[in-house]
Amino acid sequence: MVIQKTIDNLKDKPNDEKKVVAGGIAIAVVAILFFGWAFLFFKKVQRGEIAPSLGGGAQSEFDFSSVREAQQQLLEDVSTFDELRNVREQSSESSAVSVQESYQQSDTDAFGQPTE
Repeated sequence: MVIQKTIDNLKDKPNDEKKVVAGGIAIAVVAILFFGWAFLFFKKVQRGEIAPSLGGGAQSEFDFSSVREAQQQLLEDVSTFDELRNVREQSSESSAVSVQESYQQSDTDAFGQPTE
């Protein structure tokens, strides 16, 4: 009866007041659902049905064993780091020489301007 009387009173009011009442009801329903869910969730945690874990997550999904295996294989293939350093130095020297030769052969400088 009380609810029916309230609804009849709202029918006579402007649309703005109807929207305010509808918004208030929606917020109240969401708040009740949230507090109910929180109560039940923490009750389950208290009983031990849900164990809170702070670690893991998406990071535990990655398998780093293949990365470790590749690192180990590289270390086995290359006996010392001096070999890697020598390869790096040789490749940088050869690329520097080729760049230097290409500039010496052209009639322009590094910015495309003609040399005088």
